[in-house]
Order: sequence, then C-alpha cells, then structure tokens
Amino acid sequence: MSDSHETLQHAPLLSPGFVWKLTAVVAVLCLITLAIAMTGRMIGGTIALAGNTTDDSLHEIVIGNDVLLLPANVIRFESQRVSGVQGAVDTYFAWPGMSGYTQNNRDIFNQTRSADGLIFARITQSTMSRDMSGRVGPIYGRLTEGSAVAGPNGLNSVRLKPGAGYANELMYVERNAVGQPYAVRCLVESADSAEEFTTRTGCQRDISLGADMSVTYRFSIDLLPHWREIERDVRTRLEAALVR
Repeated sequence: MSDSHETLQHAPLLSPGFVWKLTAVVAVLCLITLAIAMTGRMIGGTIALAGNTTDDSLHEIVIGNDVLLLPANVIRFESQRVSGVQGAVDTYFAWPGMSGYTQNNRDIFNQTRSADGLIFARITQSTMSRDMSGRVGPIYGRLTEGSAVAGPNGLNSVRLKPGAGYANELMYVERNAVGQPYAVRCLVESADSAEEFTTRTGCQRDISLGADMSVTYRFSIDLLPHWREIERDVRTRLEAALVR
C-alpha cells in the first residue's frame, strides 16, 4: 500500500507523450497563424495595388509593324504586361512627368472619382488613314453645328451634331493653326438652358505614330488649358518607347 501511495506521489502530472502531442499541436497552430498572417499581408498588398504594379521591368510589345519597349508600371492591365504580339495595349501615366505607377505617386493612380493628373493612352494598329487632326476638315467640318466659341488657351469649341453619332460632345480645334490643327473631343452635359452646355468628364484625341500605329489618349477636362504640353509629352514619351 505504501509503495502504491509513493508511486502515485512521484508520478508526473503530464506524461511525456502528452507533452509531445501538446507541443506538436501548438507548433501546428503557430504555423497556421503565421501562414494566415503572411497570406493576409500578400492579399492586402494586392488589394492595395488594385491592379497597379511598381514593377518597371521592360516588355517588348509588337503591335502591327511597330515594336514598343514599355515598363510594366505604365501598362494598365496585368494581362497585357507580357512581351510579344498584341492587338492593343492600354497605358496610363501621371502628368506632368509621364511616369508610371510608383509608391510615391500612388494617390494619383488610386483616384476613384477623378482622373486629375492622369493620361490614359490606348495603342493599336491604325485602321484609318487620317488621325483626328487630319479629319477636322474633310469629316468633322460637316458634322458640326452652330457658331464656334472661344475656348481655353487658343482653342475654339464647336458642337458636334447629336445625330452624327457624337451625342453630347464638343470639339475643340486650334485657332489660327498652320497646317492640320490640333483637335480634341470632349463630353458635355445639358445645363439649365437647352442652348447651353458644360463640359463634364473628359477629353479624347487620337494621333498617328510609328509605322502604322494609332494612339487614342484621354485626360481630364481640367487639363485642357495644358493641351500643348500634353500633346508634346504624349508624343515624346511614346516615340521614345518605339524600337527603331
């Protein structure tokens, strides 16, 4: 009886086997917690980027007879951030500077209600013989109505006929241009009077570059007074990306 009692007194409260099992369970739980934390960080980082990337590695993109070297952080969509033949590539740039997405300028790219400070450019193979400036006389001249109104920084504005497929759009054309004038179309909305219109969301212009490349770029109406600088910067940036 005394031996039994002594054995019970000296028996460990937790057996070594149980301790090992408990340690293993705790280790597994720690690993699971660590994995969840790391996954959360990765997912959170991806959500924060919202499809953008800070990667500036170059991709060689072939569009028609033209080849472009573009960094990944100026290409809008992940599916287009690959080298090779593509039908089109969608790009975006912070303006001024024409830079791609970085941690320092991410607030410009992450705007949800505005496109201030951004220029969007879709690059495709040209399907028309004339760009927007070349179409002013032979095409848009027949599709406008009303008198021209003085616009910002050397531009005149004129309404495009709604029935011509350009509903709620104004065309701004360079005043006193030598040769083909600068031209850009901007969306409008009706004001209180049926005869009055106000600009709304943004402007769009297409230009020809390279061998047979068409670039359609868009920007906020608030940047329209800077149309000369924007035109120069878009051309300079994309011409520099062309592989000669």
